Amino acid sequence: MKQDEMRQKLIDGTIQVIAKEGLGETTIKKVRVASTINEAYIYRCFKDKEDMFAKTFAFLDEKLFTVTMQHVEVMYIAEMPFELRGRSYFSNVWSFLLSNREECLAYMQYFYSPYFVKCSVEDHQKRFLPLVTKFRDAFKEEADVWMILNHILNVMLDFAVKVHNDQMPRNDDYAEHVFRVIYVAVKQYFRNDIDAV
Repeated sequence: MKQDEMRQKLIDGTIQVIAKEGLGETTIKKVRVASTINEAYIYRCFKDKEDMFAKTFAFLDEKLFTVTMQHVEVMYIAEMPFELRGRSYFSNVWSFLLSNREECLAYMQYFYSPYFVKCSVEDHQKRFLPLVTKFRDAFKEEADVWMILNHILNVMLDFAVKVHNDQMPRNDDYAEHVFRVIYVAVKQYFRNDIDAV
């Protein structure tokens, strides 16, 4: 097995264990069992457990970034009212968050952990800077676009985890509810001429 394949198998195993047992209970041994790869090989792919967590998060974060950028062009369809553009964009990202329970739960566990602040926050901010740039024109000049987009991600993650944990329904009405919660909260920061953007 090539090193890239082995690394991906270990990342997949890490996601599986974090989603099932939580970040605090995830160990090298449990990842070894989940990935069926000898523990010695883990250290060929990662420096230590912290590095394995950070690389796993980077993999998940890159997937989320790709989806957010892939659908951002809908926000520039001038013929469509801005709220409708926002709903369309939200729907694509929301569907992605609901598409893989393990990945969503693992992402959320790491995102809210001290590991994220210590090891990944700078890379996450650099990764998502193009998205902030794409959205900047939609907001008032004094708005902190990074904080607004971060708030949106936090809200979406929180609600998506509730769906994955069967605390909330997986249906269009609930998706609309989540969109309304987000839209109403950030609407005050939009430019007054937002439909012209």
